[in-house]
Amino acid sequence: MRVNPFVYGVVVLVVFFALIGGAKAAGVWSVSGKMTGTGEKIVPTGANVDEIKGWMTLNDVSAAYGVPVADILAAFDLPADTAGTAQLKTLESDTFSVVNLRTWLETRRQP
Repeated sequence: MRVNPFVYGVVVLVVFFALIGGAKAAGVWSVSGKMTGTGEKIVPTGANVDEIKGWMTLNDVSAAYGVPVADILAAFDLPADTAGTAQLKTLESDTFSVVNLRTWLETRRQP
């Protein structure tokens, strides 16, 4: 029996996307890095500065590390009226980056 190559290709694609769709529906597939496999939002814990990502907000970092948003804004010469809901990646400039924020938070934690 010979299988038509077109039909074979379609079957492979259908199986492939069905597996991914099924895994997403079951809550065990996440590729964004913003959510766990169960759909819970990932937030920094304050234990390790390396867990800070560009998609996180100033409020996320402030809550996890106990640093007021105003202190972060002042340390990096960001406008005082910057919203706490601003994502870190949108604030990138010559004076501010996620790497610089991590370094600054690390030096604040040292006695």
